[in-house]
Amino acid sequence: MPKRFCFILLAFTLLQNAAGQLVVSDSDIQKAASNIIDVYYHALGNQSPLYNGSEYIEFASTLQEGHPFFETNVFVNGSIRLDGMEFLDVPMLYDLVKDQVIIQHFGKVYKINLPAEKIERFTLSGHSFIRILQDSSHQLKTGFYDKLYNGKIMVLARREKKIRENVQIDNIVDQKNFYYIKKNGIYYALKNMRTLLGILKSKKKEIQKYLNKNKVKYKNDPEHAMIIAAEYYDRLTN
Repeated sequence: MPKRFCFILLAFTLLQNAAGQLVVSDSDIQKAASNIIDVYYHALGNQSPLYNGSEYIEFASTLQEGHPFFETNVFVNGSIRLDGMEFLDVPMLYDLVKDQVIIQHFGKVYKINLPAEKIERFTLSGHSFIRILQDSSHQLKTGFYDKLYNGKIMVLARREKKIRENVQIDNIVDQKNFYYIKKNGIYYALKNMRTLLGILKSKKKEIQKYLNKNKVKYKNDPEHAMIIAAEYYDRLTN
């Protein structure tokens, strides 16, 4: 362990010295540093802090249709910030029924449910999720939210799946998405485009005109419409 840690310190020192001699951006240095740290944690094997979680309890075999996970039931590489540490290229699943981030045990003996309270954020299948604690207005409950847009205002999606019983097939998994916007530090629930425009009322007419001009329809693709509206609002209020 000490030797490995010394390797990290040495590598990081060399990186800083090289950056002093070359024209390297801060973002490049941070990325390289993250990669070095990631290599270190992978070198720890099953002693890595990443594998600190409880065993994931699988759903009953009576699940006849669908699956409880986000996008796919196959492990996909993503990144995760856990307990202040960044881990890259981690095979993971996101259980939308239990709101749990799942990884494989180091020896792939079983699946691990990572402690949600230690997860700051994670990326999966091109989506960026952040953990938010329930606010005083109770508009949002504690959990993971898909960050659709982040500028002066933030657009979020809460993705959930429910298991319901059916007369013919038991335990069908249904997915629902709930949308929110954060403006001036306050979260608002979004039911439709009218709600969003009401929150952005100072630029309502301009946004409506812009959406119509570009043929952006909420009913066709709600998430795309909300993102376009939020982006244009930020441009108008610069």
